[in-house]
Amino acid sequence: MLRSLLICSIPPVWLAKDTQLAELIRPQDRDLFDEAGYLRRNPALVEAIADRIVESAWDRYDKHGRREGRLPNDVDPEFYLAAYPIVAADLGRAPNRGDAAAHFIRFGRARGYLPHAQAARPDDPGAVASPFGGGWTDRADALDLIQNRFDLGRITVRQADRLRSWVRNGFVVLDLTTASDCLMPAALALEQIFAGAVPDTVFRCPAMGADPMGWVPELTPHPAAALDVHHLSKAVRSLILAPPVAGFLMQLFDSPLHVTASEGVLRPILRLPRQDSALMGHSAQRLFVGIWFGLDDPPSGEALHVYPGSHRLPDFKYGERYKSVEEARRMAEGGLAEQEARHTEQMLTSIRRGGLERLPLAPPHGSVVIWHPDLTYEITPAVGLDVRRGIRAWICPRYSTPLYSERIATRLHTQDGHSFTTGIYPEREPLD
Repeated sequence: MLRSLLICSIPPVWLAKDTQLAELIRPQDRDLFDEAGYLRRNPALVEAIADRIVESAWDRYDKHGRREGRLPNDVDPEFYLAAYPIVAADLGRAPNRGDAAAHFIRFGRARGYLPHAQAARPDDPGAVASPFGGGWTDRADALDLIQNRFDLGRITVRQADRLRSWVRNGFVVLDLTTASDCLMPAALALEQIFAGAVPDTVFRCPAMGADPMGWVPELTPHPAAALDVHHLSKAVRSLILAPPVAGFLMQLFDSPLHVTASEGVLRPILRLPRQDSALMGHSAQRLFVGIWFGLDDPPSGEALHVYPGSHRLPDFKYGERYKSVEEARRMAEGGLAEQEARHTEQMLTSIRRGGLERLPLAPPHGSVVIWHPDLTYEITPAVGLDVRRGIRAWICPRYSTPLYSERIATRLHTQDGHSFTTGIYPEREPLD
């Protein structure tokens, strides 16, 4: 039974053509590496890392420690397997020495198990690591919680696998190709918006300036985004709240949904490495998702790049305290442009130190990519005039709220048992 839990690979996705399978394969012992345990075995590294003499514990082990015969963790197999007989029940067979470290890293640590008899026990081993909170899938014991839900009959095998992939990678891919009743009307609505048929739509077009603007024919050939298209079209809202998407998100949130923002594009805008949690502020700061709905097959050269596992990297704190730029601005924190640059640098440094791979996706027509707010991602648009219709949306639990609602008066609207607001058209009634 636990075999499928221990081997939690990248889910089936559409990889960009230049991606080789080898890029996704890490060294055999990567999943047996425990940073805390390695530093306990090699305490001199703590000071070396602090002094930036050594990049990271993993980098040191990968480049030198393995060759020197150093162990990647401090798990004592004899102690561990004797102390925790449930390992055999989890595996469905008699465990061997090699199973101990894998089980501790994936499950035992979050359960409060000890790697060896002299180890210190954490106060709350299953707690969310970030001081900014998160959902139940952000808990250290999330994989156990998923298994519990499955054992109780609350989720199916497929749903459990998707949730495990979410915990491990920070994103999932869903297929809506059979939902033409949602896809085609949303695509038509998007074309009408970009044809200027919806008055007073607000666009963002970097090629024509930094400020939001109304529709003009000249923006159509450029990468541009129509803002909060969910407020301008019931068809777009129906796509965003399509049953496969809403079903997965309600499993994540244990709540009905709240659509807080959206963008519609004919040609995607270049996005440098970013985390939505820093730019799309919500009252529950790590409890929302970003989503991409593909309405066309991607042209050559376009890709959504993600860094699987980057949602578990250390937080960047604006002003040494705040999770989002908007929260730092609210509290009168200065120098935000410089801090955003430092945030990007920290993201890429943490990714390099953690040995994470850059995974380019080319999700086709009808595909939906949902990602964690702390996942690092970037968008490379195609060169030229190829059309790639798509919709991006941001969704949180119904009880949470976007931070723009604290600055401007907004109204809560409902559809299909869920709610939505807009920070772009707060005085305008939703369009059908």
